[in-house]
Amino acid sequence: MKGFAWLFIISIMMAGCLNNNQAQQPGAQTQQAQNQQQNQNQQQNQVQPQNNLDNRIQIANQAAEKIAKINGVTQANVLVTQRNAYVAAAVNTNQGKLTQELEDQISKQVRAADPNIQNVYVSTNPEFVDSVNRYVTDVGQGRPAAGFFEEFNEMVQRVFPNAR
Repeated sequence: MKGFAWLFIISIMMAGCLNNNQAQQPGAQTQQAQNQQQNQNQQQNQVQPQNNLDNRIQIANQAAEKIAKINGVTQANVLVTQRNAYVAAAVNTNQGKLTQELEDQISKQVRAADPNIQNVYVSTNPEFVDSVNRYVTDVGQGRPAAGFFEEFNEMVQRVFPNAR
């Protein structure tokens, strides 16, 4: 009978330990899931490109006026974010293509208008020019430009993929 009692006690203890291990497993699984989520978040943060944009876009009218006076430029608008200028220019040289010389002249005029500008990105891409022109017109007429920042950010990534 004593052997049966000991066997019974040992069985209860083993069952308690088994239940205790099972109870700990969900907690361990939760911790493992949290660790995996944290690793994924860190990887996503490392993969996402750093961009030069913030959520403030300023229209640089003075720079646009200087650019429009350059021979070969028919129209220009300039948007500034932080220390970066994005120029949307319509040109009438080389079938509307931007030459390096013209791009250098445009950059020089932008920096003359605002010496704090570090990077000047110039595009004659019709989609970019139309989008920037629409934004400048809407702001000038007092219309809200809801959603433009996201559109602008996406377009800058496409038009200027090497911008850092």
